[in-house]
Amino acid sequence: MANNTMHDKIAFLFILYCFNLSKRTKDQFLGKKSLTNGIFVVTKVNIGMISLSRFLFVCQDFWIKRIFSRIDGKRSIIFFNLQDRFCLVNCVVQIIDFMKNPLKRTFSFSYLVWPFFLLILTSCSKEGLNSQGGLIDPGFKAVNLQTGIKENVIPIKADLWYVSYVKDALTGEILKDSTGKKLKLELTGSIGVDGGWLQLEKTINNELKLTLLENFSDQPRSFAIGILSADKMDEVNFIQTRADGYDLVKKEIKEVKESRKIYVSTEGCTAMNLVNSSNRERKVDITAIFKDVKYSSEFISDSYGAFDWLNKTDSTIFMDELMVNGGVRWQGKVPYSKGKTFENYIKSGDKQELLLKPNAQITARGEFKYLERTCNYIFTIKNKTSGHEFQVKGTWKQKVPLTPRTILE
Repeated sequence: MANNTMHDKIAFLFILYCFNLSKRTKDQFLGKKSLTNGIFVVTKVNIGMISLSRFLFVCQDFWIKRIFSRIDGKRSIIFFNLQDRFCLVNCVVQIIDFMKNPLKRTFSFSYLVWPFFLLILTSCSKEGLNSQGGLIDPGFKAVNLQTGIKENVIPIKADLWYVSYVKDALTGEILKDSTGKKLKLELTGSIGVDGGWLQLEKTINNELKLTLLENFSDQPRSFAIGILSADKMDEVNFIQTRADGYDLVKKEIKEVKESRKIYVSTEGCTAMNLVNSSNRERKVDITAIFKDVKYSSEFISDSYGAFDWLNKTDSTIFMDELMVNGGVRWQGKVPYSKGKTFENYIKSGDKQELLLKPNAQITARGEFKYLERTCNYIFTIKNKTSGHEFQVKGTWKQKVPLTPRTILE
């Protein structure tokens, strides 16, 4: 019923065209004939057009459906196969021929030959509409990785192809980009999955390049890429697991110019009331005045997996020592993790004492000279399993307690 409605609509468009043509070519329709004869001719042509439109659409209904099902989601006719292109040209030629000869009383021979020839093409075709495989070599169809890869080429055995989808191989969910659009790559250019761990590029040389970042999770990452070319559909499946480990092979740390700031503060310091009621001098432990003074370290990075590559059992790394007036004021390891971490200035076994005079009572408080600095860093990380290297970039902020001062009141 729906098809009949579509046929009638198109036939009606032909009728409108015919009436319009009759106005523009009045002599051809009516000429010197009587008005009655003219109306008879126009009516006869209209009835013939309705029959012809039904004939064309019924005979070629199969190919019309195929063409419009292929047009959906495509930007170019180059993705049609031979039968589809032939069918489309057939429809266009017949419509143009009919419009050029609207008063033709006999069917064109092509109206019978073309649909018959299309049937022959369909019956002789070796490729079905949903034929699977043949675009990807078997060795590339199932890939297992313990590494990231950069711009690896996936060979495709077709001149005209496009990436029709990228999906989660376990759930079947179609993956999307950062804007929420489903991943699809038709023309030259690139697409990337939301999160940035996968990028696909179609080059001007008609190659498909894949860049895949490391999987730092303990759970395997499984996904599939669908390739479509005319009637053929094929799929590349990936399973990516975490590497056996990673090595920090290179560090580039550069202090930001004029980022140093030295200042005096009571931060982390407390006050103590000290009493010596004896007639002799005695030493009093004042370590508690500085018990809350701390070093701080903060790493900031937007790089993918910036804090996930390091071994969880030992997440400390050496950073550049701090030089002040030619002397080393700090050196050592700091925890490499996102955000701020702290280290006590007072270590186990440290002790600070004050000699208190006989029969004295005073208040002791502390203050500290601090130094803050900011550094930019680039770490080059190596996958122990594959040797694949990648970089992590970020900012490191450090605060170092330099010199304590005890104030007696």
